[in-house]
Amino acid sequence: MKKVFVVVERRADYSRYKPILEKMVKDPFFEIYLVVTGICLLEEHGSDINYIEEDGFVISARVPMFNEKRPDTGAEMVRSMARVLSGLTDELEKSKPDLVLSGFDIGGNFAVTIAAAHMNIPVLHIQGGEVTGSIDESIRHAMSKFSHIHLPATEDAKDRLIRMGEDPDNIFVVGCPSIDVLVSTPIIPKEELEKEFDLDFSKPFVIMIQHPVTTEAATSLDQIKETINAIKELGIQCLVLLPNNDAGFSNIINEIKNSGLKWYPSLPTNKFINLYRNAWALVGNSSSGIHETPTYKIPAVNIGNRQMGRERAENVIDVPNNKEAIKKGIEKAIYDEEFRSFVKTIVNPYGVGNSADQIIEVMKNVSLEGIIQKRFYE
Repeated sequence: MKKVFVVVERRADYSRYKPILEKMVKDPFFEIYLVVTGICLLEEHGSDINYIEEDGFVISARVPMFNEKRPDTGAEMVRSMARVLSGLTDELEKSKPDLVLSGFDIGGNFAVTIAAAHMNIPVLHIQGGEVTGSIDESIRHAMSKFSHIHLPATEDAKDRLIRMGEDPDNIFVVGCPSIDVLVSTPIIPKEELEKEFDLDFSKPFVIMIQHPVTTEAATSLDQIKETINAIKELGIQCLVLLPNNDAGFSNIINEIKNSGLKWYPSLPTNKFINLYRNAWALVGNSSSGIHETPTYKIPAVNIGNRQMGRERAENVIDVPNNKEAIKKGIEKAIYDEEFRSFVKTIVNPYGVGNSADQIIEVMKNVSLEGIIQKRFYE
């Protein structure tokens, strides 16, 4: 048996961990030590911990990371990371796991990766090697340097990890596990969703998810205004999910709440996925637009720099933070029949929905002997 330590901070990392956790729960080879932190504990962001418990997972510990009332600054992000680093170190010391499964470019996962590496606990990192905008890219690459086994989504990401000095023998391409959730979530009848959310899927309907860009926090208000005004001027149906709480988030949340658009702090996974299945396009700057829209073969209007340089399918329409450009992008996504027909033919470079199986296989069979002391591979 292996005890695996997992940290969930946001809906974004939970959506990727969920299919892996589901398989580990059913396998006596694994014991799970699940820690919930970050905005999953905050009511203003939807208290996603409730959804985690409703999905049947046993939560081993709750580690506060963010204060309910806090400054919306980069400095507060650092203080929050220091807070969760201390708390997660205590949990690692108490639980004594065989390995840590970390991932992506999120603060809580960054903290546990640093702590585990210092405590000589092997770290397996999901989706390293990807290029993004904002501070996220620095966090992701730093996590790769602290991690011992790498589980990138694509061959391109694997090649980048090798160029960063990681040993190819410790790199396993597994795809993006959030796609597993897309393909396995049971279908909710359209009529039920239309009634619950007051939508008509026969008419243009977009989901909007726009997060702050930490390196552009001072302009977050201007950026969200451009997006909201573009959607309102087009007069299309839109459902908005509130952003994460990176620096600049408060302006975005306040503007969304006062916009007149339909918004939710968060949604249960099954409802969000089924809304996704019926959307005409995704609008904003979420990684979901890059990783997941190709699976449902819908366009993604990707705004600004947050996903800059990330490997993507040809369904992604890149536009700047400008109302007219955003309108043109959305119009192409929902009204250009030739483009929409083309999108139906694309292949998702991030996998087909079997990532969790591959990750489980690596965790069961990878050798953890002699990997703690890392060397730059040449």
